[in-house]
Amino acid sequence: MKKLILLTAFFAMTAFMSTSQVCNVFVSPQDTTICPGDSVCITAIASITATGQSFDFDAGALPPGWSTAGGATWGTPCGQNPTNTPYYWASTAGAGTPQVSTAAFDISCGGVVTFDMVYSIQGQSSPCEGPDLANEGVELQYSLDGGLTWITIVYFQPDGVQLPANPNTSNSVASGVTPYTSWGTFTIPIPPGAMSTSTMFQWIQTNSSGSSFDNWGLDNISIDAGPCNSAVVNWDNGLQNTNAFCASPSQDTAFVALVYDTLGNFQCSSDTITITIIGDNMTYDLVDSAFVFCPDDSAMVEILNIQGAQLPVTTDWSTGSTTTDTWLPGNGLKQDTIWYYVDLLDGCGYTRVDSVVLLVNQTLTIDSLMQFPASACAPDGAVTAFVSGETNLLGQSYYHWDDQANWDNFGTGSFIDATAWQNIGSGWYFFTVSDDVCTESDSIFVEMNNPPIASVTATPDNGCNPVSVTLSNDSQNSNEYYWDFGNGNTASVSDMGSQNQIYSQSSIVMLIAYSDPTCADTAYVNISVTPCGCTDPEADNYDPSATFDDGSCTYPIPVVTPPNVFTPNGDGDNDVYFLDTKNVVKLEYTILNRWGNVMFDQTVDLTLGFPEIGWNGTTPLGIEAQEGTYYYKYVATGINGDQVDGHGFIQLVRD
Repeated sequence: MKKLILLTAFFAMTAFMSTSQVCNVFVSPQDTTICPGDSVCITAIASITATGQSFDFDAGALPPGWSTAGGATWGTPCGQNPTNTPYYWASTAGAGTPQVSTAAFDISCGGVVTFDMVYSIQGQSSPCEGPDLANEGVELQYSLDGGLTWITIVYFQPDGVQLPANPNTSNSVASGVTPYTSWGTFTIPIPPGAMSTSTMFQWIQTNSSGSSFDNWGLDNISIDAGPCNSAVVNWDNGLQNTNAFCASPSQDTAFVALVYDTLGNFQCSSDTITITIIGDNMTYDLVDSAFVFCPDDSAMVEILNIQGAQLPVTTDWSTGSTTTDTWLPGNGLKQDTIWYYVDLLDGCGYTRVDSVVLLVNQTLTIDSLMQFPASACAPDGAVTAFVSGETNLLGQSYYHWDDQANWDNFGTGSFIDATAWQNIGSGWYFFTVSDDVCTESDSIFVEMNNPPIASVTATPDNGCNPVSVTLSNDSQNSNEYYWDFGNGNTASVSDMGSQNQIYSQSSIVMLIAYSDPTCADTAYVNISVTPCGCTDPEADNYDPSATFDDGSCTYPIPVVTPPNVFTPNGDGDNDVYFLDTKNVVKLEYTILNRWGNVMFDQTVDLTLGFPEIGWNGTTPLGIEAQEGTYYYKYVATGINGDQVDGHGFIQLVRD
């Protein structure tokens, strides 16, 4: 269910005249029309305003404590206002900054500022010449410090738009009549920042074109704010002490806000707020049937005269179209009854499901096509067509035959305009007939009596370079043969014997089998030759051109060269003992003292690019080893996994 919160506002005010206060109630929205199941949230802002906070200029002067600047007059210089009383008029805008400032009010509990205002029409005579530039409108401002600083609540741009601030641009936005060139009542909520015990308001025009231009007027100002908690809102539907509620009525409903003071005394009521439920009243026009005479034709149908629906109305056809009109296509059958459906959905969710039946009725029919076989490679065949159901009110039906070349290539072959075609060779032939309403096509293959059939088999048909291949001739109805072996060799023979060829690269073999010099058939066979060899880049005999590894790779033998003496005395020369290696990818390396204690042990994966690791002549605890003889042993792994091991003695000398 949707909740509808409308932004339009309605101001209902009933003055409760007494010596102390005036009651105001601001209700939003006013009269609302909703769909079934939707919600409306209704809000009332009520205030009981102390006397002395509603002002006009009927006396031709400012109220006590108020001030003005710029050109100002009181009267009716540019026509009557709605109350036919004097009003403030910014008559000489260029003489200064036209503004009207109020005294300070206690609005600490919020409320609204209500006033009447009008702009003159652009281009009229002074003093009734109106603003037209974007920065020549009036701002409503408030001050909390006695008028030293002012903060803008709303800016009334001359084109009738309300903005949060003056855009300060001088482009023209108004000409002639606008929403502001007639007297209007404006109700502006007091923002939270303006709520204090001493708040002033002012209406100010900061820009104008000169002393005789951009005039405007102001009257009937009301500061609708009062003591805190002084207004209590009840509703005639029984809700008590709440200024807002949401309703989902199932039928047309009306509400009234009732305002009381905190002592329970009735003060005023709002106008009646009416919620109207939209009914299901959608009507439209749509045909029941549509007609086409050919299976590939389409008929256009359209939904017309949609009335009584809540906009927008959406349509969804079974054709996929979402517009009110759509094409209904045939299904390719000559006689068919096809149902198409459409759903209509209006803005309230009311739906209609309807359908149109498409009737397809093609009477034109090719009953049959007949072929008479041709001799092998001789144009002595024929075709004929039998047609019925023609509609010829406008003239004779059109008959047309095409051969394969003419059908595929738009007129480069042969054709005839008739129901029969004689003296033709074997192949496909295409017939078309057109009457007043439709076109029908069909095709037939003219057979060949005992045609030559070429056939060739390769054994094997793939292998490593070079490949020895036997080519077998399995042709039929032929007596002469032409071979193109695809390796630069050819042969013309009159027997079906096998042919033997050597291939160093992939080739295509062609065999043409003849029954006579003008009648032949062609067959092909592919020979795939693969470059074979060693495909491992680490091998000694790596072949970069090989795409298949034939197992012939050979690898270098790992070699380890151990020195027999080193001098770790810190002179930078021969301070570290390590094994020199070649063709080694992994080295396991251990050094023992004469008592069999491990002095150094290291396993290095040389494929990772580590630097050479060696013994620096210290024990595993970091103590310098004594001079003397030490024992080493190693296991080295080669590129292809081969391993060699070795051992021996080294002499450690420090001097």
